[in-house]
Amino acid sequence: MIVDTHCHIWERHLVQGGMKDLMDSVAAELRIQNPESLWNGSIGRLIQDMDEAGIEKTVMLPLDFEFLHSGGSFTFRAFNDLAGAYAKAHPKRVVAFAGIDPRRGVAAVAELRRCVEEMGFRGLKLWTVAGFFPDDESYYPLYEEAARLGVNVVVHTGLGPGQTYLKTCRPAYVDKIAVDFREINFIMAHVGMPWVDEALAVALKNPNVYVDISAWQRVARSFPLGFAQMLSMAKLMHNGVHKVLFGSDWPLFTEIYTQKHWVDAVRSLEYPPTLQMMGLPEITAEDKERILGTNAQHALGL
Repeated sequence: MIVDTHCHIWERHLVQGGMKDLMDSVAAELRIQNPESLWNGSIGRLIQDMDEAGIEKTVMLPLDFEFLHSGGSFTFRAFNDLAGAYAKAHPKRVVAFAGIDPRRGVAAVAELRRCVEEMGFRGLKLWTVAGFFPDDESYYPLYEEAARLGVNVVVHTGLGPGQTYLKTCRPAYVDKIAVDFREINFIMAHVGMPWVDEALAVALKNPNVYVDISAWQRVARSFPLGFAQMLSMAKLMHNGVHKVLFGSDWPLFTEIYTQKHWVDAVRSLEYPPTLQMMGLPEITAEDKERILGTNAQHALGL
């Protein structure tokens, strides 16, 4: 089973105001030539891309962006509702997480409860680029509710769009909540790039912390040695690749790699002589299959 642990969704006509401006900035930053590759985040396209790539399940991550930009009538609750509708329509293919900013306080707790108990969501997405440090203890009631509900948490770590904040996205801020909430599995998105070593260290010391490789498509295409080295370092530090999960950040990087090509890039990853000389371990065929799905099945309880 191949599992994409990091996917987004949206409908072009729903994205308004500051959220549209943010999307336009992403398109400019990624130098996207075909805007449709970014703007078409429909469930129809997602399922088609999954089928082509052999992806059986995808984790869908709405974003609570309203502390950063107003989305007009497309609120964070509407974003969660959209994910809920897609998950209901495709229950065997889509796993929905709730996009909630913890600064909402009691409203954040209520929204997580609504998404999990009424719509069957399986997790929580923390979009730290909106400007909050996830280890603030005032947010602990939200994590306590996540623990009570038995859901997992994806935390954005590393680079984000140009209009967002980098300082709140360091992997080190996941360490405290991972220690204080051992019953929750935390997934650090993007392996914390550019703080890769820091992300791998946080995952090393905490048995309940994982990393996903979403947004590494640009590195894999332009600097394949760097991509292979990151995975080899993860295997070396963690005594295996069991902490590494496949993710795509769909549809943001589909112009660089389609879903099928991204899966193929992982499966065809070579063991460069440079890594052999450095003494870094090879990513075997078995390792690749673990990354593509087995690890996510364990981490997410699929």
